[in-house]
Parts: sequence; C-alpha cells; structure tokens
Amino acid sequence: MASPIKSDVLRNFTLATAANFFFFCNFSAFFLLPIHITELGGTEADVGFIMGSFGITSLGAIPFVAYLVDRYGRRKFMLLGYSVMFVASLLYLTITELSAYIYLIRFIQGVSFAFSFTAAGTFVADYLPSEKRAQWLGIFSAFTIASYAIGPSLGEFVIGLYGFGTFFIYASVFSLIAFILAIFMRDGHYITSRDPYGLGFFRLIASKRFSLILLSNLILAGGLGAILNFVAVYLRSKGLAAFYFFLTYTLTVTAVRIFGGKFSDTWGRKAVASPGLLVVSISLAAMYLIDSPMSTILVAFVFSFGYGFLYPTLSALVIDKAGEDERGKAMGAFNASYSMGINFLAFPFGIIARDWGYETMYVVTGVTVFIGFLIFTIFEKGQDS
Repeated sequence: MASPIKSDVLRNFTLATAANFFFFCNFSAFFLLPIHITELGGTEADVGFIMGSFGITSLGAIPFVAYLVDRYGRRKFMLLGYSVMFVASLLYLTITELSAYIYLIRFIQGVSFAFSFTAAGTFVADYLPSEKRAQWLGIFSAFTIASYAIGPSLGEFVIGLYGFGTFFIYASVFSLIAFILAIFMRDGHYITSRDPYGLGFFRLIASKRFSLILLSNLILAGGLGAILNFVAVYLRSKGLAAFYFFLTYTLTVTAVRIFGGKFSDTWGRKAVASPGLLVVSISLAAMYLIDSPMSTILVAFVFSFGYGFLYPTLSALVIDKAGEDERGKAMGAFNASYSMGINFLAFPFGIIARDWGYETMYVVTGVTVFIGFLIFTIFEKGQDS
C-alpha cells in the first residue's frame, strides 16, 4: 500500500494533469478560429494578426503571474485562469464581424493562458523528484497534447453539424470542468520567493543559465505556431481536412511523451533535445510536399515524433537549473518564450503566407527552426551550465 505522502502526490498530480487536459481542450479548439476568421472575410494576414494577438497579453502577464505564483502559491491562480478562459470563450458568441472586439477577446484568452499554464506547470513541478522529472513532465504534457484529439478534431465536426455558435459553447465547457477539478487540489511544498518587486523574472531570463534554452524554445514554438495557427486553413486550401494532421499529431506526441519522456532522465537533456530540433526543422520544410491524406499523415508523424520529446526535455532542463524559490519564474520564462514564438512569429509568417503562399512560409519556418537547432547544439552546455 502506498504511503499517505505518495498517495497525496499521485492524487494532486492526477487532478492537475486532468484539469490541464480539459483546459487545453478549450485552448486547442481555437486552432479552428482561423476558419471563422476567413468566413467573416479575413485574409491570411488577418489570421496571423488575430491569432498572434493572443500572445501579447499572455506574454505581458507572465512576469506578473510568475511573481504571484512564487509568492502566493499555485492553485488559486489555476482557478483564476480556468474561469477567465470559460468566460472569454463564451464572448465569441457576440461576434458578428471582424473588428477590434475580437482582438480584445483574444487578449483576455492570453491572460487566462498565462495564469493557467504557468501555475499548472509549477504546481506539478513541486511534486516531481529530479531523477524522474522529464518522465513525469512527459506524462503531464502527453495529456496536454491528447486534448487536441478532442478540442480541434471533435470541434471540426461540431462546426460542420451545428455551426460556430455551438462550437464556442462546446469549447467553453472544458474550462468549467478544469475549474471544478482544481477545487479539489492542494498546493505542494514550495519555498516562498523573497523577491519583493518581481524583478527576479527579468534577471532570470537574461542569465546565462537560461538564455539559450529560452531562445531555442522560442524558435521551436514559432515552428509549432506555424502548424497550429495555419494548418487548418492550409489543408482546407488543398481540399484536405485538418483532422488528418491533428489526430496524427495527438496520437504520436502522446505516445512519445508517455513512453519516451524518461529518455532524457537517462541519456541527458541535450542528447535528446538536439536531434528533436533537427527532426522538427526538416518536417516543417516538408509541409511544402503535402498533397494527399497520406502525405499529411506522414509529415504530421515526423513532426510530432521530433516535437514529442522536446517539451518534457526542455522544461525539465529549465527546472533542473532553477532554485526552489524560482520555479514559478523559471516556468513563467519558459512559457513566455513559448508564447513569443507561437504567437508573435505568427505575424511575419502570416504576411509570408499572404504574399508568397503557405508552402513558402513552411520552408522559411523550417530554416528558422534549423537555426535554433544549431544555436542549441553548439552553445548549450547542459544541466550544469
């Protein structure tokens, strides 16, 4: 029989993983928002700007969120983030045309993401032993990705049958479930930050310990954003359903993280991360070749296999380098670099897609991630740097 402490760890880890799963069902459902934007008369650039606007408040809120999470605990800010996402998702029911209002709602969703994901990631890290950190982060993030099988994949069918009005209600319910689950969690052990003004976040991101990891994660997230923000419209332009890509992505990344998350605990973080970045860069450029369901599935598999190892490996590396009283700031910085890449790079990528086509955009994205691979491989020294 497990000891009470181990039972408590498992209970809170399971609740946090489940809550994060349902939150990401809501979050990932909005990968289909570009379809609604184009139906309202938006261009490829509009898609890039609207989808990318999410990151403005997400990024802006993260230093504040990281300070609060280290200072006052994790769970209460998970509850706040889930409730804000629930309300923001319902606000899309009031949109009838493209205007500044849709940007406002995306801004609100960005705030909710900053609170929810930073607090949840830090909450889980508090419970994880260092020798199994990547393995358990792999399981946590596997269920994050598993949400994509529900959010956008099922959401595509909801839109087809009932329209976007029902879809926005469908998406919002997931955050309500996450909120209910978070009620039953309890914060683990953490050391309260002694940083009274929240400036430690900015010192952390500028330090040699973290700068290369965060830059590599930013570039990688830009590649992921080129998939998540544009793939639904790109595939539709070729007469293909986004279902092929998202289902392959979900199944592959989930399997890799459940069964392969432990590899960097054994082999080392850099030994796993560098090949993963290389595979992702090649697969992004290969998006140019998609012309059938089979080629969609093949490229999605290669991309997903490489990307599947990267979140648990890079996030474990960040936590490895962080002190106990700066875990919130470290996870906040990691999420900030993710947010900058996935959202801000959507602006230039959207312009490239508009002026030169999606195929060119994906080739440029692949080259960009390859540069990130070179930077990380040459300059990052690993856990002890």
